[in-house]
Amino acid sequence: MSTLFFIASKIVGLLIRGETWLVLLLALALLGLLLNRRRLAGAALALALAAVLVLTALPVGPWAMRPLERQYPFNPPLPAPPDGIIVLGGAVEAASWKATGQVHLNDAGERLTEAAVLARRFPEARLILSGGGATLAEIGGAIPSEAAAMAALLTGLGIDPARLTLEEESRNTIGNATYSFDIVQPQEDQTWLLVTSASHMPRAVETFARAGWTGIVPWPVDLSTAPGPLGLTWDLPWNLYYLNRAVKEYVGLVAYRLAAR
Repeated sequence: MSTLFFIASKIVGLLIRGETWLVLLLALALLGLLLNRRRLAGAALALALAAVLVLTALPVGPWAMRPLERQYPFNPPLPAPPDGIIVLGGAVEAASWKATGQVHLNDAGERLTEAAVLARRFPEARLILSGGGATLAEIGGAIPSEAAAMAALLTGLGIDPARLTLEEESRNTIGNATYSFDIVQPQEDQTWLLVTSASHMPRAVETFARAGWTGIVPWPVDLSTAPGPLGLTWDLPWNLYYLNRAVKEYVGLVAYRLAAR
């Protein structure tokens, strides 16, 4: 069932992307022209143009991201050193690591850079690296796990391998929470820092709580919307990228809540 849920989530993820809807509108316009339905073609083109103009001129994506990223504070105060640090996958390109022998970070790379900082700040804390594969190509095991790639980078930065525990089965946030819980068996009096992107943190915290984690302290990273007002822009790729990320999180929150029921 988890594999079916994972595949379904990837299909839904493609369908909710903004560019998918733009392509569908253009395809509908072409169909209208081929069928000599000029009114249909005109309406589809008008909608596509309006969407492109809005997504180019207005910071729609950052507007959508801000409520997600502001739910938990950055660098929250800690009354005592944590027992462990959980780092969620999504920051490395495991396929590139396999091909080149170098760990390549993507735009969520702060998950790992901050993990290295925290590991040095709290030298007694255990590190849980959680990430199997987040793409359909990784289902068959042809690509190394993200956890293995994360471990390679952290050990290369001088972190003692004995401190690292790898969770290599998860394909999504539900897997991160449940498989990590099964491995760690955390105690109620323990404190665990949860490191993931700020926009992903609301979904991660809810999911870990449902999996039985009680001592989670959110430690968001990867802030994408700087403080201050967001003015007009003229950057379609930038706005569309952040809109896609935000929509993915909102849809994910709803889907995970329904799945929990």
